[in-house]
Amino acid sequence: MVKIVVKFKIQKGMEADYLRDLKPCILKTREEPGCLEYTAFWNAEENVLTLFECFKDSEAAARHLEYPHFAVDFKALKKYYDGKAVAERYEDEII
Repeated sequence: MVKIVVKFKIQKGMEADYLRDLKPCILKTREEPGCLEYTAFWNAEENVLTLFECFKDSEAAARHLEYPHFAVDFKALKKYYDGKAVAERYEDEII
């Protein structure tokens, strides 16, 4: 199992546009084979969106990066970022 946590700080005033454009990408990702969870949480105080991603295995996580909704649509969302996205990947389950 692969879990990924990604945080995106969004430019002030761009929140509604960002969330509107992000929603289709999230819904398409949830339909991917091997996607177990793809959930977004919004922190309005810090203007940060956090994605919680969970894939069945490394192959499913790697395939995610090749789908058109990621390769094209999701990368187009970078115009809304205030800085770089920060991602943490976890694969070694302890318990």
